[in-house]
Amino acid sequence: MVDHKNEFNAFLKDNLNEQQQKAVKEENGIFLVIAGAGSGKTRVITSRIANLIINKNVEPHTIIALTFTNKAAHEMKERIRKFLPYNAQMPFLGTFHSYCLRILRANKELLDKPFESILDTDDQKKILSDIIKRNGLGKRITAKKLSYNISQVKNSFSEDKNDMVSKLSSDPFLRELYSAYEYEKQASKCYDFDDLLVETVRLFERKPEFKQEFQKHAKHILVDEYQDTNVAQHVLLKHMTLDKKNKCQTDSLCIVGDEDQSIYSWRGATIANMIHFKKDFKQVKLIKIEQNYRSVQPILNAANNVIAHNKKRNPKKLWSQKKAKNRIKTINCSSEYQEGDIVTQYIKIASKKQSLNSIALLYRAHYQSRAIEEALIQNSIPYKIIGGIQFYERKEIKDILAYLRLIANPFDRSSFFRIINCPTRGLGQKFEEQFYIAWNQNIFSGFTEVANILLKEKKLTTIKHESLKRFTAIFEKFDQQTKPSDAIEKIIAQSEYKQFLKESCEKTEYEAREDNLKELVRATQFMEEQGIKTISEFLQEVALMQASSHALGQEEQKEHVTLMTLHAAKGLEFDTIIIVGIEEGILPSARSLYDSDAVEEERRLFYVGMTRAKERLLLSYADYRYAFGQASYQPASRFLQEIPENLQNKIDFTRANTTHINAEFCRWLSIPQPKVSSSVLTFGAAKKAISKTNSKSQPKIKTKNETVWNSNKTWKKNQPVKHKTFGIGVIQKIEAKGIDKTYITAKFKVGVKKLDSKFLTKV
Repeated sequence: MVDHKNEFNAFLKDNLNEQQQKAVKEENGIFLVIAGAGSGKTRVITSRIANLIINKNVEPHTIIALTFTNKAAHEMKERIRKFLPYNAQMPFLGTFHSYCLRILRANKELLDKPFESILDTDDQKKILSDIIKRNGLGKRITAKKLSYNISQVKNSFSEDKNDMVSKLSSDPFLRELYSAYEYEKQASKCYDFDDLLVETVRLFERKPEFKQEFQKHAKHILVDEYQDTNVAQHVLLKHMTLDKKNKCQTDSLCIVGDEDQSIYSWRGATIANMIHFKKDFKQVKLIKIEQNYRSVQPILNAANNVIAHNKKRNPKKLWSQKKAKNRIKTINCSSEYQEGDIVTQYIKIASKKQSLNSIALLYRAHYQSRAIEEALIQNSIPYKIIGGIQFYERKEIKDILAYLRLIANPFDRSSFFRIINCPTRGLGQKFEEQFYIAWNQNIFSGFTEVANILLKEKKLTTIKHESLKRFTAIFEKFDQQTKPSDAIEKIIAQSEYKQFLKESCEKTEYEAREDNLKELVRATQFMEEQGIKTISEFLQEVALMQASSHALGQEEQKEHVTLMTLHAAKGLEFDTIIIVGIEEGILPSARSLYDSDAVEEERRLFYVGMTRAKERLLLSYADYRYAFGQASYQPASRFLQEIPENLQNKIDFTRANTTHINAEFCRWLSIPQPKVSSSVLTFGAAKKAISKTNSKSQPKIKTKNETVWNSNKTWKKNQPVKHKTFGIGVIQKIEAKGIDKTYITAKFKVGVKKLDSKFLTKV
């Protein structure tokens, strides 16, 4: 033990800073350790546990360390094992739920409800589905959504069981479903995952003798990532440590967290647990660990300035010994398409100096990945999406595309069977078998002809007969020449697909899927502006993108750019972080704009994204984004205004060509500038090379109606323009009539107008 002790103490001296050592070495008391991003939080909590065992001679079985994931618990165990002798006894290190399970199993005779086993997700879904079916509420709620609602109620916790039921819903039918679910569990002697917390709390409440005995043996309790705790976990911690007079009975309680990184309120986590910790626990010793070991100082300066605008926090200021200059760049793009082009251009240049694995691109919501994915695919840059799947592979997108495929090809069986019961229409497996047999008997017929045969035979039940009629009616007004965007919007409406999602998904999932559908419409409208007018052409374009993406994925690529949401990035780090779409209504999200608490969480989310960067941070926003067939103005996010100008190094790329963009990025990265053509990357237009010589010597150049140089003015297809009467529009067509005459066809809110260019101004 002596050798281990000397080795460990040398580690403490050489590897922990002053504030870290303060959190580690003091044995007794209640400690609130505010550990900022990249400050070595895990090192602190594991070193404290090892110090209690090695230097304070605390028995390991009296130490309890709680965290949120099995992965984090495993990492903590491995670190502590390295400090202790071989085969030394280990303290408990695990999740809240695993520790509660241990307590419940050891004290089954004290529980007021029988407990023999835990329901897994599938078992829970089966019970809820059966209850919903028995009560005839299949059209009102799904098992998945009901499960989410029950979980939210339990994690918000109330000592009054009746109050928990009333929280579920004002709808008496849903309250009955909840009661029926609880009855089924009790009859089966099962607990669900959330019961592990709730029933453990109730055990402490109901059995004071159990609580006293527990507190005799639990002498040191530590909790990691405390900003992610919910109400039930906070109540549990108070029961584990405080007596009925709210006096702490443990020798030490140490919670470690960072309220500036609290971004999971939609899971039930509440920042109030950390903010009010000093009210619930007396004589708290506050320790701030502000030295950051991840990022260079300019990035931390920017992040500190942003998060300082939040009111609900314990103030702190991250700092680093990594000094640097000019490590943040904020770029202004004209649209999401130019944004995709430019960040891809940056990645190509940066890849000459660093591995693609060291670059991550972050966005607020998954739907934003589409424009970025398309740019990466076009430039053959391999990428991987974390916590999500490629845009055109997402279920809701594939469902709607299947409707389009049936319009383009009525013989497409796989598309038909994908959507015949999506949304659910009561046309189950037996109907599908019946339809399949009929189709095989009429192999030269499309799906509508086969459907008509079944309808005429009158062998279907009344419900199935009507459902099949409604399904075929969706396709009656479509043909292969229908505008893809019109078809998509009408299919979503007529099939009641959004209502189907709303009923089958919990709120945050529904909102994400709805955003994806909106993005699909935007993508389709943009392709139509590029000349892709029919459903068949649109499907071919999507198929080509998917094929290119799959080809990139199938190659044995050792390197790839990482794409993910800001939520998914927490806990990770990369040399370079790119954050796109930093605009009002996106970051902060439109759903948060009128709620100050929600805006603070959005700011924390941006802060988390910024502090993932070790060396460089590229921030991007666009002036316009396509919506409803036209470009809509996007104000830059308030969060960008909170970063001092001298740190941002802002640059306007809205009218930049590739030469200019390359030069700027090469200077920023201190690498030689490559020789490239000066094609204009603007507003998502097709990129045709126009040399500087040509632009000056020729008064008029017309390239497939995409770009016209006329009297030192440049008009480009898809460029935003402004008219005094019609407002902002997007150029669809350009016609040059001599040196000084150009007619512009542009799409405005009021419709398409053909105008003399002298009445238009560039936006």
